[in-house]
Amino acid sequence: MLNLWWLLVLCATYLQQYCVGGTPPQPPPPPQVPCLFIFGDSLSDAGNNNKLRTDAKVNYLPYGIDFPGGPTGRFTNGLTSVDIITQLLGLKDLIPPFANTGASDILKGVNYASGSAGIRKETGTHLGEDISFGLQLQNHKSIVSKINKKLGNQAQQHLNKCLYYVNIGSNDYLNNYFLPEHYPTSKTYSPEQYAVALAKEYSTYLKDLHAVGARKFALIGLGLIGCVPHEVSIHRKNGSSLCVEHESKAAILFNDKLKAVVDRFNVELSAAKFILINTAVLSNYVEARPMTTPGIVDVVCCKVGSNGQCIPNKEACKNRNQYPFFDEFHPTEMANQATARHAYIAPVPAYAYPMDICQLVNARNMQEYSVVGKPQVPCVFIFGDSLSDSGNNNELYTDATANYFPYGIDFPAGPTGRFTNGRTSIDIITQLLGFDDFIPPFTNTSDSNILKGVNYASGAAGIRFETGTHLGEDIGLEFQLLYHKIIVFEIIMKLGSVDEAQQHLNKCLYYVNIGSNDYLNNYFLPEHYLSSQLYSPDQYAEALVQEYSTHLKDLYSVGARKFALIGLNLLGCTPHEIFIHGKNGSICVEEESKTGLLFNDKLKAVVDGFNEELSDAKFIFINSALISYNTRQLQDVICCKVGSNGQCIPKEEPCQNRNQYPFFDAFHPTEIANQVIAKSAYNSPIPAYAYPMDISHLVKL
Repeated sequence: MLNLWWLLVLCATYLQQYCVGGTPPQPPPPPQVPCLFIFGDSLSDAGNNNKLRTDAKVNYLPYGIDFPGGPTGRFTNGLTSVDIITQLLGLKDLIPPFANTGASDILKGVNYASGSAGIRKETGTHLGEDISFGLQLQNHKSIVSKINKKLGNQAQQHLNKCLYYVNIGSNDYLNNYFLPEHYPTSKTYSPEQYAVALAKEYSTYLKDLHAVGARKFALIGLGLIGCVPHEVSIHRKNGSSLCVEHESKAAILFNDKLKAVVDRFNVELSAAKFILINTAVLSNYVEARPMTTPGIVDVVCCKVGSNGQCIPNKEACKNRNQYPFFDEFHPTEMANQATARHAYIAPVPAYAYPMDICQLVNARNMQEYSVVGKPQVPCVFIFGDSLSDSGNNNELYTDATANYFPYGIDFPAGPTGRFTNGRTSIDIITQLLGFDDFIPPFTNTSDSNILKGVNYASGAAGIRFETGTHLGEDIGLEFQLLYHKIIVFEIIMKLGSVDEAQQHLNKCLYYVNIGSNDYLNNYFLPEHYLSSQLYSPDQYAEALVQEYSTHLKDLYSVGARKFALIGLNLLGCTPHEIFIHGKNGSICVEEESKTGLLFNDKLKAVVDGFNEELSDAKFIFINSALISYNTRQLQDVICCKVGSNGQCIPKEEPCQNRNQYPFFDAFHPTEIANQVIAKSAYNSPIPAYAYPMDISHLVKL
């Protein structure tokens, strides 16, 4: 099994490289919030300490060695976590520090964070001056006053839409409670009492923020403080665990209190929304795991002094992407990438409570979070295979059915024919689009609901007619299109004219997720199909895409104008393929994944071609292969007991902790993995996930 930390690093590295060479969306999506206000300590400081009389400042090399502007006062080699979140939110520029804020840019936000600062006023003062949380709020109130003068009656509305990012509290332990030689807190309070006192003071400041217009709060919990290299070197006993356990446990007590604050404020201040990012769970990989992982260096990147910070102008390590820590306290940009991306889109619920940052800033558009609103499109038509099937195969003579327990164990209606424990990716996208109900399968469609869309997807189906037929009957893409033409005719009859029907159909979303079975249940099965003997991988991808293109033109001819084409996942990473074709110790069957990626490359070219050729339509490509990297950090085993066909054995109990498994059976994702894919497809955090735009922008055209 590949270590989870290394998967995080690989994911972040791959995404970073992909983004650099990728084509940005055209047009670029607007920022998801108009402004971002940042409160915190050295993990977020962007230069506020530079002019203070303190040892806690880093406006010198090697800090900033990988930052475009060089040393700025950031306590890392490049970007901080909140810098990366700023980019993921679509904001053009990084948020300036309060010390450098000009009148022109305050509407986009201000960074008040200060190295060594804490919730308590005295925290960190043995190092010199800092700007505590209380003082940061005073600075914010001065900015709010300027915004009020600038915007007048519109100021509150503007401030209500901003994101308020608060990452503070680490120094109240590292530079207060754990330093009895400087501060009396550890003698005055037990760990439990101290956590309560901190959370109480923190709550007061949050209410202050709320009083001056804050409504969207992202509260960042403390990391595993006892795993910080400085604490390990000072306080760990010989032969003990890799971290100072009592220090990490003390911080987790604070996190628990902070989570209770989130719950209370979400009830008390119902017009606001508070979330907690569980950095302790994230840092379990980012901080503790590297120390036992081959290939990951368990020492800091720069040469440090007695204060744990980099010695000025000393060379830093060359291979900075292999170090979790830059100095003895602060993460490298690579570690910040992992933390930021998983705070923005949480692949597992434990990372973000009760939602992640992406969901928080887009909550008003999301029915999933009890937001009532008009759907963003009048209808959705779904074409595909078992990844989208919601019951079309139930009455077919085929082994590719899933209308039995344990499938549907977490779905409100129980087993429906969905090949997962709960919702499929398209179910979740449907909710994100604002629909009250899921799109019904063609086999259960009634005359009353066809105007909202139909799901034609069929398990085992493919682009090619013969795909999956060794399992029995299925509804291939060609037949799905024939069924759609029947529905189009019924819509014409219902609306009374071809023109009315065309106007309606032009506004719908057409979601096509097909092609996996043309490999898994065709090309990779030479005992059943001739395709691998007739075509090289490149020739086969070309043949598939050519046939796919013909069907897309057919769809266009009957009114489709907004197309979301879903690329293939990493086929060689499905458990069934690893079990059958993997070599000892292999994580994926690389040649199978590479073969599938050939298809994706050609499909992306189709998107470019059709966007030019069919200029009144818009085609987008969702890069599922890249998105699925985010689900690989979950457990590497499947959730249910499977038979020889890779599907769940009927009526056998599945795993209990289904949110920790990427796969439900040997082929199909769990709902939690589907959430990652759906949310990334709907509102892409990086351009590489969706080309040339994501679904949320497609439906607005």
